[in-house]
Amino acid sequence: MIPAIRSCGSRLRPARLACARASWSIGCKQASLPVVNFTARRHLTFTPRLGNESSSDPESSTESSSAEDQDVRKTLDEIGFAFDIDGVLYQGVNAIPGTPLLLAGLNNKRARYIFLSNGGGTLEEVKAESLGTRMHLSKISRNRLITGRIILSHTPMRAWSEAEKQQTVLITGVRIETAREVANELSILYGFTNVITPSDLLKANHEIYPFDKLKESLHAKHRALPGGMSASVITDPYCSPDSIPPNALRIDKILVWNDPRDWSVDIQLIHDLLVSHRGYLGTISALNGDASLPNRGWQQDGQPELWVSNVDLYWKTMHPMNRFGTGAFVEALKGVWSAVTGGAELQYQAMGKPLRSTFEYAHQRLLLDDAGRITRSKSSMEQAPSPDAGQKRPLRRVYMIGDNPESDIRGASEFKPDDGTEWVPILVRTGVWRQTAAEPEPRFKPAVIVDNVVEAVLWALGNEGIHLTREKLMEWA
Repeated sequence: MIPAIRSCGSRLRPARLACARASWSIGCKQASLPVVNFTARRHLTFTPRLGNESSSDPESSTESSSAEDQDVRKTLDEIGFAFDIDGVLYQGVNAIPGTPLLLAGLNNKRARYIFLSNGGGTLEEVKAESLGTRMHLSKISRNRLITGRIILSHTPMRAWSEAEKQQTVLITGVRIETAREVANELSILYGFTNVITPSDLLKANHEIYPFDKLKESLHAKHRALPGGMSASVITDPYCSPDSIPPNALRIDKILVWNDPRDWSVDIQLIHDLLVSHRGYLGTISALNGDASLPNRGWQQDGQPELWVSNVDLYWKTMHPMNRFGTGAFVEALKGVWSAVTGGAELQYQAMGKPLRSTFEYAHQRLLLDDAGRITRSKSSMEQAPSPDAGQKRPLRRVYMIGDNPESDIRGASEFKPDDGTEWVPILVRTGVWRQTAAEPEPRFKPAVIVDNVVEAVLWALGNEGIHLTREKLMEWA
């Protein structure tokens, strides 16, 4: 279970909060949330903190400009940005206005930034290409601004041990054949060697699911089960463990990689494996319902571990209403599991935001300040190093810019890295959250609510003493 958000005080200096004309307190429901109107702030310009009068002399102006740039670079060297993607950088197929210039400007100033998404089911490079397409970036610009900075919900799985990657895993998600290909990237990224999809199982045993299937679309692609394993040799679910045929299919892990498409098939298969004896498909554990055991015996007999890439209930598309995400699938699975087991807990491991493990991974990437360490080029055939490899540079503050209070804002608010860096959540209005009469304020409180990602960066820079107009920020590009 994810712990409730903790109430905590802010470490932001009052002088910096004054620039936004607002006060805030993370986690306090009674706090007044600042809503920044940057139209009223566009008269503000950056003033170098030099302590001397400006001069009309050209040489003095050049020196002042150089000092200003050095001051900006010094500040940017101490902070970082973590951008959510869907609902922050784009909606549907359209980029939020100003985002290409924003990223180009931050890149030119050598600011540290990453893209921290609960999306998944694809390679990080493919996600980078998709983001670049929405922003109408050339390949050169995409490689400079985006490639190597993407962290998806399942990216931390790359650091799993080789022993785990040798296990047999059932994987499902938005595009199950693509998910298999991601997991099978042997030489560079994930490295799972025995990957099975629901489509494979439906082909191997037609009786697994008795209803009409999406054979000609979703389940059209399938492969033979690895190692000569069979999904149909067990005919008695209560057979003794000693009588299980040696070629019977056994699943070690179940990986839900982002927004499953055929919920009915997936819930059926996950149920079958979680009630099985040690992951043998077609068996039923004798320990199920044993009140003397933890969780009344459910999931206590070596069943596969269930991993979920994220628990986002909603995500934002071009549709005016939010669409269900992976979290909705998990809630549906929980409901079925509770009905089957008489209320037993569904035991699973979650990844993605708002979990600490995901934010810790992202934090280490920012400390490394080397985009190439986040994900390697597909042609390089190199294994990405662990998050703690390389030379780290400390950070004073990281601004998490997101659209979902339940994942982006909650995660950044609760994350307290051991090195003392402060993560500051900023909520934008372009995504999941909408202010309504029923929900005038988000349940998890951000530092500030702004209209879009450009205004979020302007607020963050203002909080650091760099007061810019939108136009001036765009000139950084």
